[in-house]
Formats: sequence, C-alpha cells, structure tokens
Amino acid sequence: MQIPGSNGAASSTLVDDSDGLVSARIFNDLNIHELESERIFGRSWLFVAHESEIPRPGDYVTRSMGADPVIAVRGSDGRPRVLLNVCRHRGRKLCAEDAGNASHFRCGYHGWTYSNCGDLTGVPFLEAYAGKLDKSSLGLYAAPKVDSCHGLIFASWSPDAPSLDEYLGEVKWMLDILFGRTASMEVTAPMRWRVNANWKLGAANFSGDGSHLPITHGYGTALGLDASRGRREGYVLHTAEGHCAQMRYCPPGTIDTPPYMGLPKELWAEVDSRLSPEQVDVANSHSSYSGNIFPNLSFLCVSTVGFLGTEWNEKEKAPSDGVGTSFLTLRQWQPLGPDSMEAWSWLVLDAAAPESWKAESRRCYERAFGLAGMHEQDDIQNWIAITEGVRGPVAQRLWLNYQMSMRAEPSPDWKGPGMAVQQRTFSEINERAFYRRWRQLVEG
Repeated sequence: MQIPGSNGAASSTLVDDSDGLVSARIFNDLNIHELESERIFGRSWLFVAHESEIPRPGDYVTRSMGADPVIAVRGSDGRPRVLLNVCRHRGRKLCAEDAGNASHFRCGYHGWTYSNCGDLTGVPFLEAYAGKLDKSSLGLYAAPKVDSCHGLIFASWSPDAPSLDEYLGEVKWMLDILFGRTASMEVTAPMRWRVNANWKLGAANFSGDGSHLPITHGYGTALGLDASRGRREGYVLHTAEGHCAQMRYCPPGTIDTPPYMGLPKELWAEVDSRLSPEQVDVANSHSSYSGNIFPNLSFLCVSTVGFLGTEWNEKEKAPSDGVGTSFLTLRQWQPLGPDSMEAWSWLVLDAAAPESWKAESRRCYERAFGLAGMHEQDDIQNWIAITEGVRGPVAQRLWLNYQMSMRAEPSPDWKGPGMAVQQRTFSEINERAFYRRWRQLVEG
C-alpha cells in the first residue's frame, strides 16, 4: 500500500511507529474505511452489551458490530447470543427497536419469524415451497464467538479468533479493578449521538492522549479545578493486541485521591475481598483511569473531591465525609464511514451502592462526559476539525507526529502483569501502540 510522505518520498506503510509517524490519510479515506470493516471489525472481539441490559430471558438490545446491525439477546434458554439483525429471506433489517423483551422476532416485509434463540419458526405460505425450504438452515446468522468479562459481553465474527480471555490478556488486570471491584455492576441506558469525525480519534484519545488536557480542557486548570496544574504522573501500559490503559497517580490521602476510587464506605470491604492487595493499592493511589479495548471500546473512571462536589476538610487532609465521588463510563466509537461515527456512552454503577451515591455519580458523569458535558463537547470539536482538515489531497500527504517519549523504558515498580511505563510528563506511547496494532491488521 503506497502513500506519499510529507517530503514527497513514497512509503510502504500508513503507520511508522518506530519513528512515531502516522499518515493523515487514515483519518478520511473510503478505501481504508472499507479495509477496516473487513480486517478489524470483521475479525476482532467487539463489545456489544452489558449483562445488566439483558438480565431476563427474552431481553434484547440492538447494537452494531462495525457496519453490521446485531441483536444482543438472552434466549429463552437463558444463554446470551449475538444475532445478525438481518432477515434471511430478503435481507431486511429485522428488529427496529432499541431494546425490549420478545419471544420472537418477525420480519415486517414477508413475515418470516424467528425465536429469540435465532431459529426460523414461521414462514407464511410455506406450502408454496413444495417441501423444499430447509427451515433448519435459515435461522438468523449468529456470531460464532460470544463471551463476557465482568458483565461486558463481547462477540466476534471470526470463528478463528482467540478466546476472549486470551484477547484481553494483561489488560484484564485493569478491568478487574474497574469492572470486577464489586459483585454486581449495572449500566444506565446509553446516550448516543452522531459525530462527523473518524472513529479512531476517539479510541486513540482514550488510549493515551494526556497532553490535550491542559489545552483543550484548560479552563479546569485556569479555574483551579485541576490540582495537578498540568503535571502528569502515573503509568501507561499496553498489550500486543492494541489494548491500552493509563492511570494518573496521586499520593493517597491527598485532595485528588479519595480512598477506593471514590466509592462509598459500604463497598470498601467488598473491594478488599475481590481484588488483590496490589490492585487495592492501585485503587487507593490513582485518581483517574482511562483506556481503550481495541478496537473501539473506551473506558474512563475519575475519582476526586471538590471538582465533583465532595467537600474537603483541610485540617484532616481528607474528604469531609471520609469518601469522595467518582464515575465510571464506557464509550464506544461506531464507524459509519471514513468521516462519520456514532458515539455511545454508558454510565457504569456498582449495584450495591447507596442510591444517593449513584445519583451523585450520575450528576458528575453528565456534567463532564454526558452528551452535553463540558469535556465531551471540547473533544468532539477537535475530532471534527481533524477529520475536516485531512480531507484534501495535499493534507493527506502529511505525516502526523506522535513522537512524545520515544525512548521510555518499562518501570520496575509496576505492580501489575506485563510491562508499564512510569511517566512524569505526557507521552504518546499508547497512541503509538494503538496505531501499531491498527497497521498490523489493516495492512495484513
């Protein structure tokens, strides 16, 4: 695959991670978008739903796996399935509702009917087929691989995909901290909106773009709401599959780090029982966690006081009520084209938390990262401007720079599995890892 570089030379790759360079072309090119649909979204494990969204037999939600519409449903046998939302008769999209409970799905065109397990159960005018219609072979097409991790349901179109556990690999240690900290998590109904921007910009941003914070969201520092004053300290880690996570460190007991990620006291003992001592230490010494499960599922957890509404007792050097507040959000960037995506955003809550704490967590989430949240609107405007900026033929010749912290070394102090880099400034380590994995799959 040949693209011209910014100096007029030809390059055989779209991403040169050894030099920290990414072709601007990948953010607005129809041919590249079509390759992504086949080689990334057609083969990777993709998030489709949370188990709390389909708790009972017959419960379903409609989602997308890349360009393909799907139904995530708990069948009458209690097993979750991911079914292609396409009738096998004429290819009509079968289910139009966002969510519901159904014993069957009936096509509105010719009435072909399927059970909530995907079997073809009814065909009008069956006698006209003269016994030649094999109903057993015409059920809804099902994703061959479906599995879950801490209630997060993933599916893959590839029968050759590794197990979900293998796919997540070392990043699962971080997912344990965020999504396995208590026995039962639940999500709110997702917010969703369309953005005229390339999907990779959202995924890479959450993978590890920290340097935009004091600029794009600079009002927080200017107003004294960001105690870090633009400093960055913590860890960044990534896996060979392109999964990325980053954590911002703050000494325990400081204004930015309430205990146990800002969870209410009622849950602390449960967190201790479910996590390892090393994971509890991370939970008590970091104020924010963000990352991306390749390709397009991002997460963010922010725990703090003051900014999120909890008062700080300066004399005691602790939150006035002993705890802080936090929110945990999942967001997914669904590609609609090279210059368009649909953003989905869920608030994740610990089911056993007091209702008053859940209400405060929801307010914090909506204020910062809801549809009209301050941070959300800032980010989206940047991604739109990038996608517009690289549309033209001259701009697509450019190489974009991702060269922060090119010589960073793994930290011997990291308490989790795999390798992590301790950073005392901003870096683009994880963004390079994201695009490295993207290149491996797209370029074959």
